[in-house]
Amino acid sequence: MVHRGANALAPENTWASADSALQHGATWVEVDVRPSKDGVLFNLHDETLDRTTNGTGRLADMLAHDVSRLDAGSWFGPQFAGLRVPTIAEMLDSLQGRAKVFFDVKRGTPIPTLVSLVREKGFADKSFFWFADEQMLREFTRLAPEMKIKVNAKDIDRLKYWQSVCTPSYVEISPELITRHFRRYCHRHGIRVMAACQEDDTSQFRLVVKKKADMVNLDRPEVFEKIRH
Repeated sequence: MVHRGANALAPENTWASADSALQHGATWVEVDVRPSKDGVLFNLHDETLDRTTNGTGRLADMLAHDVSRLDAGSWFGPQFAGLRVPTIAEMLDSLQGRAKVFFDVKRGTPIPTLVSLVREKGFADKSFFWFADEQMLREFTRLAPEMKIKVNAKDIDRLKYWQSVCTPSYVEISPELITRHFRRYCHRHGIRVMAACQEDDTSQFRLVVKKKADMVNLDRPEVFEKIRH
């Protein structure tokens, strides 16, 4: 599972980074969900546009029409000039039949709009969701009980808390914290274990393989591809 696409090879959260990830063996692509002022859902990690586009200010304060004019590639390299901030709808269209999707749903996202879009695009059974905001998670599980949830936990006790809130299908955990007992507990409850190896540090990739994680959430698929094989 690739975090913001292959973001060491192409600008994060763009079609280019998603395509690069797929070229290096990824089967899941993460998208970050944030709404514009007029409620259009975009794939943008930060609350503001400053770091990854030539725009400034909060995405939530801009109309979708204006966001679509921004350059989201030049900051990374001149060869990516002209890339746009993709909408979630556009990302799903481009990934249809090519990858599954992990939705990192940011605060302020209208849950009914997201649920409707995911169902419309046919990704209800080809995705899972994570919410930093527990109230948003609870709303989502009421509106979309058929869709899968990812939670974060460092041990079984924390995972049990989340099991009291929802029915997790995935749990994300640091690779060094994965134990045989933790893995067996997860599998007994139908939960897949996803190791967290984000950013440029690739030193834990071999540990992920050793710990027999079901999935890995990473930024550098081009490095993991070589280790995995």
